[in-house]
Amino acid sequence: MKIHLNGCLVDERDAHISVLDRGFLFGDGVYELIRYFDGYGVGEDAHARRLARSLALARIDGFDATTLPALCRETIAANDLRDAVVYAQVTRGAGRTRAHVPTERLTPTVVVIATPGEPLSSLVAPGEIAAVTAEDLRWKLCEIKTISLMGNILHLLEADAHGANEAILHRDGFVGEGAYSNVALVRNGAMVTTPIAEEPPILHGTARADLLAAAAACGIPTEVRRVRLEELAQADELMITSSRRLASAVVRLDGRPVGDGIAGPVTRKLFDAMRLAIGDGIARGASGSPAELAARR
Repeated sequence: MKIHLNGCLVDERDAHISVLDRGFLFGDGVYELIRYFDGYGVGEDAHARRLARSLALARIDGFDATTLPALCRETIAANDLRDAVVYAQVTRGAGRTRAHVPTERLTPTVVVIATPGEPLSSLVAPGEIAAVTAEDLRWKLCEIKTISLMGNILHLLEADAHGANEAILHRDGFVGEGAYSNVALVRNGAMVTTPIAEEPPILHGTARADLLAAAAACGIPTEVRRVRLEELAQADELMITSSRRLASAVVRLDGRPVGDGIAGPVTRKLFDAMRLAIGDGIARGASGSPAELAARR
């Protein structure tokens, strides 16, 4: 495997990072994950903009986030891939000593890893998963896509212990997001999803934006508002979105069926619309997210 490390493509066995790197010592870094189907990057520019936002909020200087798509494509080509999952990580860099506050100006450590992903043709229906609800124990700055994921991992370990795949997190009685996803529900044919600018804090998900674009394209009524925890139990359908999975149906929540216990008609319709938008992007060789492509039609 070839890895992009600090501007150079190197073999995996030659990809070495200092033990003094702040990503290793403190989890002091940010990341993005981008899906590529037949060479088409889903929402490349949106991911680059979100990376720039994360870097600014984390006060990490020295890396131009607009170069992210080029780095990803170079890494994919070096590994002879067309369908891929690309993980990009930027840490604050390595200092001469372990210090909570850097004592010198650091050069960010930039790593891009591309691994094989399933082709678009294999995504024929939304996945069906089980989830649990849990009080959100993480920090408040969820809009930073930080590599410090211990809180998320602890929630996922607890979900796994209960036979579930995801934890839907809440604070003060209101739903935020999943441990690795954004959340939406369907009630009486309308889709409801949580806002990005209000409490509880959530990640500005690129797949969430694509879901909203798909709802608009399908004519599905949509509300973006705060969601009370008890509304999840009353939902006809419940879904999560992420770059890796597009949209998945939550068919069991806290051990109880959601709706009919299968992916519902609105979830299936939205999944199909998101998949179609990606297919359009591949066919047109266009750049941009499915949401942006839909806006250009």
